Amino acid sequence: MHLFWSFSDRAILQTIMEAEATVSVGPLKNVLSLLRSMYALTCMEEDAAFLRYGYLSTKNAAAVRKEVTKLCSEVRPHALALVSSFGIPDAFLGPIAYNWTDANSWSSVKH
Repeated sequence: MHLFWSFSDRAILQTIMEAEATVSVGPLKNVLSLLRSMYALTCMEEDAAFLRYGYLSTKNAAAVRKEVTKLCSEVRPHALALVSSFGIPDAFLGPIAYNWTDANSWSSVKH
């Protein structure tokens, strides 16, 4: 199973890198760079094999976790634009993407 996940992670990362290489310097390239770094580090963070086989030390794993958190805050301003780029209808996004309190208030419940 690890071989499957490793292959998939590598294929996804390679696709991101190829897409990033086709874009000229600018805001889109910057966002793709953030997403690439965040994806690669998240893969490392979530796979215990990196620790188990000594590719990451405990100290390095903590640094990876810290960097993922930093990258999340850098991607945050672009989140709505990224979601919009997939063309997902608003009805599928649900309240978590907008205003959870209003969407779950008694007045919004259909009678």
